[in-house]
Amino acid sequence: MMNRRPLLAFVVCWVSGDAMLSLWDGKAALLAFAGALLLLGAGAVYFKASPVVFAACAAAMLLAGGERAWTDWRYATHLTALLAEPDGQTVELTGRIASVVEVDGDIAAFQLKATSLKQPETQADATLKESFWIRVRLEEQEEQQVAHHWRRGDLLRVQGEIQLPADAGNFGGFDYRAYLDRKHIHWLVSAKGAGSVERTEAKPPLLTLPLRWADEARERISLWMDSLYGEKDAGFMKGLVAGIQEDIDPEQYTVYSNLGLTHVLAVSGLHFGVIVFILLRLFAWLRFTRERAIELTIAALPVYMLLTGASPSAIRACLMGMIALYMARRNRLKDGLHLLAASALVMLVWDPLVIENVSFQLSFIVTAGLLLFVPTVTEQLPIRWRSLRGALAVAVTAQAVSFPVSAYYFHQFHLLSLPANLVLVPFISFVVMPLGMASAALALLWRPLGALAADAASWCNRLTEWVLDALAGVPGMQTFWPQPSLLWVAAAYAIQFVTIAHMKRSQQKRQEREALDRWMQPAAEQRPAQERQPLGPAACDGEETRPLFDFEPPAHLNSGGRHWRRLAAPAAIALLWAVWLAWGFRPAALDRQAGVMFLDVGQGDSILIRSGEGRYGLIDTGGTVQFGKANEEWRQRKDPYEVGKKTVVPLLKQRGVRSLDFLLLTHLDQDHIGGAEAVLGSVPVKRLIFNGSLKPDKSVDRLFRLAERLRIPIYAVSGGMSWQWDRTASLQVLFPAAGDASGTAIPEVEEQNERSIVTLLALYGRTFLLPGDLEAAGERQVLEELGAVGEGTLKIDVLKAGHHGSRTSTTDEWLDSWHPTEAVISVGRNNVYGHPAPIVLDRIAARSIPVYRTDLNGEVQYRVTPEGGLSRRVKRDSHGGSD
Repeated sequence: MMNRRPLLAFVVCWVSGDAMLSLWDGKAALLAFAGALLLLGAGAVYFKASPVVFAACAAAMLLAGGERAWTDWRYATHLTALLAEPDGQTVELTGRIASVVEVDGDIAAFQLKATSLKQPETQADATLKESFWIRVRLEEQEEQQVAHHWRRGDLLRVQGEIQLPADAGNFGGFDYRAYLDRKHIHWLVSAKGAGSVERTEAKPPLLTLPLRWADEARERISLWMDSLYGEKDAGFMKGLVAGIQEDIDPEQYTVYSNLGLTHVLAVSGLHFGVIVFILLRLFAWLRFTRERAIELTIAALPVYMLLTGASPSAIRACLMGMIALYMARRNRLKDGLHLLAASALVMLVWDPLVIENVSFQLSFIVTAGLLLFVPTVTEQLPIRWRSLRGALAVAVTAQAVSFPVSAYYFHQFHLLSLPANLVLVPFISFVVMPLGMASAALALLWRPLGALAADAASWCNRLTEWVLDALAGVPGMQTFWPQPSLLWVAAAYAIQFVTIAHMKRSQQKRQEREALDRWMQPAAEQRPAQERQPLGPAACDGEETRPLFDFEPPAHLNSGGRHWRRLAAPAAIALLWAVWLAWGFRPAALDRQAGVMFLDVGQGDSILIRSGEGRYGLIDTGGTVQFGKANEEWRQRKDPYEVGKKTVVPLLKQRGVRSLDFLLLTHLDQDHIGGAEAVLGSVPVKRLIFNGSLKPDKSVDRLFRLAERLRIPIYAVSGGMSWQWDRTASLQVLFPAAGDASGTAIPEVEEQNERSIVTLLALYGRTFLLPGDLEAAGERQVLEELGAVGEGTLKIDVLKAGHHGSRTSTTDEWLDSWHPTEAVISVGRNNVYGHPAPIVLDRIAARSIPVYRTDLNGEVQYRVTPEGGLSRRVKRDSHGGSD
């Protein structure tokens, strides 16, 4: 194999060298390279590779690792050499814009390649070559137009505060710092108002002009689409035709994402295939020679790539298309795998960090899977209609190949994704997308003609939405997959190769058997019917009939062999798939540990609880508090950050929470219920528990109406109630008082803190006190009800400090009565309230109680073993405590 496909072997080794430095560093990386070289040597011996091929592959692995290490060194931050503590310092940067300027509400953001840095105190310029991500908070609506005039390549002076990008606050959460690192950006600069950005009249560098022109062309295409389509369709058609995804409706994108259809919105090989077909037909109609038509098409592909945003999938498709056309011009086009390998090599040499891009991984893995597996799968499908069989083979293969990576990154899979892809992808790709392209092209010639195509595309979109709604409305089809290991992903592809190898062998045996049957068929049966007349007895009187020669068919072709031998391999493969699926779907099936997870949701509360029997409950969902003023709608973002949608729900999926036994809302303030709508809309909830009061607020009304529409039972609780959740866990409600929750009418209460549900959670005998935002008066009332004011007899293991560490909660009396072993404060970093209050921290410290804070430590997790052992881990080992 290595001798027959040396380029493929070379690129596989190059990818391996790059990937190993993405996964490990230091001694672990050296050990990985040593092991990989040993495996390469073993493979070379097994496949009888020539010394030249082996040396080239080993060199590829080492060169890729060397280039990756050099790239990491080259783009490492040099800011710390100029500023001892950059975070929080105000500076003035001079540099050029190196990206599209994104204007969204009151934020303008772009990448700046800085060439110098000046501190206001020293007024001394220092040379600096480093990229920064600039965020300008606009102060007036008119400043949006100013920001819209900033262009790639412009020379700017920006004054703002340097900030270290946030890392992941939760285990398995989104790591913004790592995301920017992959773009060679290590620092943010926050600026106030467009006045903090000074644009000079210097001409942009020559090399930036193609990208600058592409940016301007994309803006014109966006405006063009806005004029042709209504608001409902414009964003979708921009994404479908030109890869402009910023304007796609977030809810619409979520539907496509849930059904595994977002790939239709990513510019890929299909888009380039349509463009190549159109251009070659056009040039043929214009009577160009074949060679000239191919040359012009090759030249046009990079232009289309830039117009569509040059995503990894677009770059891959563009490179493959250009190489394929070039080889076709020379009549040497043979192997798609070599085209794919060459494209991957070019992209990785250009930027080794692109290997960590999810789009890059999915694009190349799916394309390789289609090239390798589709012919075999097509032959195995028992469908006579060739077109349907081919389409089904492509859809099944794409789903199977992409699923392990999708589960690793996105943790969800819709069971109707296959029929959705089978029905909608061809329709969108071959009907809606061409109509979108035609609407833009025809509008150039005559606008009414373009509008006619746009109307047809919009009608098709309504049909697509109807199908999507029908599929998404089927209950129980969305599955969640907890974070798998890389070993699980690798095992998936190993089993896929084994499955395809078995299919090929079975296909080969069937073909051999059919050939043998044809060869052994009696000659009389092969002649026309009129020639097959019996000769009569006289023809063979006295003759002994016997075979011309004795023939024993091979054992594997002998139909009389034992059936179990033929079924052994399929049964073993089926067992491998079953074990693999069970491993991925329920990796913690045998885990009997219980857990309490204090999630980092900023300035709010959200606590995920796991019982020893694997059941889950959620107390509060966090929430984003808005401080907008009247008549400032212009400040609103297209897809504003909402903690439930962006943080809580992704974490539930990542941890394999397929349903919640309960969602308990301690009280109805926004920082505790803001994410509840997203949770109810994404994860099945068996019961909603609240404090027996309502708050006059639209979000509260909307939340309860959603629960009612989803037919979720709603329970009001009060002090004295308890619930044996399962054999390992119980909840006891200590507050609000029973009288407060009585009566037929639900009272409206504006100030909700003193109506917080106080829960005493027990897991395998370990106790956690969770008081919501209860304040001093409520704390004393709880202690009076328990008859334990200042007694210190209510020993608990973990106390969540009330009201985010506010000075009005977690009193001396409260601490002395409960005598906690540890305390947790759920609080947002740099919050405007000054939480936690220094006096509360002093009260806790005076009792030598270790305290852990989500603003400093990130997520705080507790694990309880069946024997009652208690352990803790935090996302960050910071100043708030130590493990």
